[in-house]
Amino acid sequence: MRVAFFARCVKSGVESVSYKMCVVGLGLMGASLAGALRGFREARITGADVLEDVCRKAERAGIVDEAVTDASTAVRDADLVIFCVYAHHIPPMLERCVGAFREGAVLSDICGVKSALYARLADLLSPHVDYVGIHPMAGKERGGFDNADPAVFKNSGLLICPLPSTRPESVELMRKLATHIGAGCVAVTPPVEHDAIIAYTSDLTHIASAGLCLSPHPDTGPAFTAGAFRDCTRVADINADAWTELLMDNRAHTLTRLETYIEDLGKIRNALATRDQAALHALLKRAGENKREMLKRWTR
Repeated sequence: MRVAFFARCVKSGVESVSYKMCVVGLGLMGASLAGALRGFREARITGADVLEDVCRKAERAGIVDEAVTDASTAVRDADLVIFCVYAHHIPPMLERCVGAFREGAVLSDICGVKSALYARLADLLSPHVDYVGIHPMAGKERGGFDNADPAVFKNSGLLICPLPSTRPESVELMRKLATHIGAGCVAVTPPVEHDAIIAYTSDLTHIASAGLCLSPHPDTGPAFTAGAFRDCTRVADINADAWTELLMDNRAHTLTRLETYIEDLGKIRNALATRDQAALHALLKRAGENKREMLKRWTR
């Protein structure tokens, strides 16, 4: 935890704050986001976490002005509420907090799968609040408050996933939030499109990394590894609770991408098994061309 960074970000002598934000969940992502949001609209930031010791740590570190264990108390009168908890916790939280939200408040979440969550929220959202989810394309392998770092969002991507009813000004608010936390690339995307693409860029890559570590060579050691191994296995040090939920929630899209991936691996296997050097070369050449084309699109 970069306590010194957070302490420098705290505005001294500011007592009357007109804009109020609430971050619910002060684990890795919630605490990092709260710290990165320091100074945004000169807001007063309230945090909520079920763990009392995390609340006190967050206050001492200066990432929030106040932290409480009761979410319905934390969200009261907030202009912006961001849920940084597992998706299955959000619907019951909304039910408990429904009477505490300020009229006109903007609600958001940072969950990695949107369609399943939005379906659960359909009958819970009050017409007096506006909802627009976001998905910061950032993080670390290790979770928890003690690993939080506001710099994790620097030059990262941030996806904004509005509902059909989301007001344009709420989308614009999230664009400004993205700029403030240092996100380098922002896209607005419908929930279904978000989930379909994330199944490839995030879900499948975590599965591939986990797969590489399910049956490691028993004699693997630092002398035998280089950047390729580190890059390919980095996210295998995974939060199993979070990723079980994410993969199950995005099951249909992830299965489609996984089946294609397995088919492609099968082509490589067959080329090796049959000593088909030309086929293997063609597959590797195509992969390189596809990667270079992706990079070209990203830099346009």
